[in-house]
Amino acid sequence: MHRNSPCVHRRRTALLSHSSHEDNSAQSSEPFDDSRRSLVRTALVTLSVAFTAGSSLFGCEADARGLVRFPCNDKPLLNTYHFMRAGSSLLEIEDVWSTNPLFLTNREAALSEQGEEQVRQACNLIKKSGLNPSIVRYSLAASSIDTANIVGAEFNIGRDRLVPEFNYMDPRAIGRWDFSPKNVTEEAVWAMDADEAGPSGRGGRPPPNEDGTPSETLSDQVVRLTNLMSVLETLYSGDEILLVFPDGTGPALLSCLIGGIPLDRVHELNFRSGEIRENVDYSSVNALMTELPSPYYSVIIQRGRRELSLLRENPDEQRNVKELKFEKEQVFAEAQRKERQELEERKARQNELERTQKLEDERIQKEEQRKARQLQAQQREKERKRMRENKNNSSGNGIIGGAVAAGSILFLASTSANTVDKNLEQNATIAEASNVDAEELEVTLSSAALEDAEEVKVSSVVEDETGSRELDQPLTLEPALVANHIDDLIDLEETYDWGDTWLGTINEIMNEDPDVSSKSE
Repeated sequence: MHRNSPCVHRRRTALLSHSSHEDNSAQSSEPFDDSRRSLVRTALVTLSVAFTAGSSLFGCEADARGLVRFPCNDKPLLNTYHFMRAGSSLLEIEDVWSTNPLFLTNREAALSEQGEEQVRQACNLIKKSGLNPSIVRYSLAASSIDTANIVGAEFNIGRDRLVPEFNYMDPRAIGRWDFSPKNVTEEAVWAMDADEAGPSGRGGRPPPNEDGTPSETLSDQVVRLTNLMSVLETLYSGDEILLVFPDGTGPALLSCLIGGIPLDRVHELNFRSGEIRENVDYSSVNALMTELPSPYYSVIIQRGRRELSLLRENPDEQRNVKELKFEKEQVFAEAQRKERQELEERKARQNELERTQKLEDERIQKEEQRKARQLQAQQREKERKRMRENKNNSSGNGIIGGAVAAGSILFLASTSANTVDKNLEQNATIAEASNVDAEELEVTLSSAALEDAEEVKVSSVVEDETGSRELDQPLTLEPALVANHIDDLIDLEETYDWGDTWLGTINEIMNEDPDVSSKSE
């Protein structure tokens, strides 16, 4: 129809030009004064016809690429669109609702492991449907970036086809309720939109915040989405475009705009994390809607109304999860600091007690050692005193005992000289076996050189096969040993074989005194 319009305009222009030419030819015979008036009139007619034809000619081409008008029931879109919500972010896993545009790119809002699994499942659904997106347009939110990267890797989409969208796909900001618990606050926002937003979404504005987080209605987000679709329809034609949103309300709101659904029912079309809907157009959107909300949605709205009343009744109540978490961390850190301080104080007191106890133990030990040394000194003094007394006593006793013993030996030796000879003859067999005959035994008594000792020197002459020689080393008899065996010496007279007994006694004395034995050897 529009293609035929230029032909009609050209035909009309030609007719007007022919009539104007005929008029000019007819008026050529008129006087020169009237020619100026006719010339001006002809020029005005020509300009008006040319303007009308030009506007009709270029108007039909401008209508092909202009701003997108919702709903899209009369004029179809030039591209095929698939809507997808990013997988669950780390904040969503922690039940935190973050909408501030300044914090969307933070890695704390990145895709979680659960979100990655959701995105991969969505990609498998797309592959089974036989779809192959040629353009992926994604929000700059961290979760959307991660989701787009996974989609690009799954479908081998080049980086030039992964196009970021800087602000048109941002989620709706909720003002003071930002960073609040997501589950309960989201239900309150749904209830507010259902009761107050209206079909155009101009009502239901969250309370403002002081940290710069905007407080937006649904209509504020509609402006961004309208600009998004206009840009896409201008840049691309005949492409399959996958739009990756960071929230569930953004794609649901755009679906309502395309399908002509009242915006106060937008949350009936809300997307779940990782959900994807293919070939979104006017027909597909209306096919999802029912005349009445589902029972599940109605229950959510009822809970949200109660939560919304609590939020509005206590506007100053702290609900920012991040700040509450920070306060808890501060309280926990303060408790840990106090605990460490108390532990250090207890440890210091314990160390002080141990140090004091150690000093006391050392003092007691030193005192005991001092007393022990003092006692030892006293004992040594007593021992020295006793030894001096014993020394004095033993000196007199030793001299007397030594003299008695020596006298007894000399007496016995002198009275039994003949008996020795007889015994030697009677024991000839023993003398021949040992080849040693005792000829003479001389016992001498030397005076004591010390105060407490007496030495008795015994010299013997032994004759062997080579001749006779005198032993150079004297035999020393301790007075105590002589005293122990003095009774044996005295009893020699009563012994039949008194010579052998006497020699055995002397040998026994020598064996008991190692000094004597060594000297005799």
